[in-house]
Amino acid sequence: MAGRVIRERRDPLTKAERSELMSKVRSRGNRSTEMAVESVLLALDIRGWVKHPNDIPGHPDFYFPRPQFAVFVDGCFWHSCPKCARNLPGSKRHFWASKLEENRRRDRRVRSQLRRLGVRAMRIWEHSAATGSWSPRLMRMIDLSSSKRLSGPIGPGTYSAY
Repeated sequence: MAGRVIRERRDPLTKAERSELMSKVRSRGNRSTEMAVESVLLALDIRGWVKHPNDIPGHPDFYFPRPQFAVFVDGCFWHSCPKCARNLPGSKRHFWASKLEENRRRDRRVRSQLRRLGVRAMRIWEHSAATGSWSPRLMRMIDLSSSKRLSGPIGPGTYSAY
């Protein structure tokens, strides 16, 4: 490998062209983690929720109107999970650091708005979405009757209440 010249790969598009192209890319959301949580909710017969209501700050992934309870299913990287502590990408570190900090600020702002409206909220981290370990906490928080028995996929993982 000695003497080998490594050349930087150039983007064939200008910065403006790349920006325009990337602005057209739309997010598909966190479908897989959201579907994992939805599967656990259905398996435990937890009903009465609405997905992504437009009239609730932060558009929670799941919202229970009656007890006014919001559930956010957050990606470990995008929302800076303290357990996973994922590293920033190697390139454009400043961009990514400020992007993730803004996500954290937005999360705090939404949490505050929800509190003012009397809406309780819970966060389910991506790494625990499929395990269902968060379900007992969710059931307590939405005041489901104690006659419902816990069954289904309960395993190790974490959740955090906002």
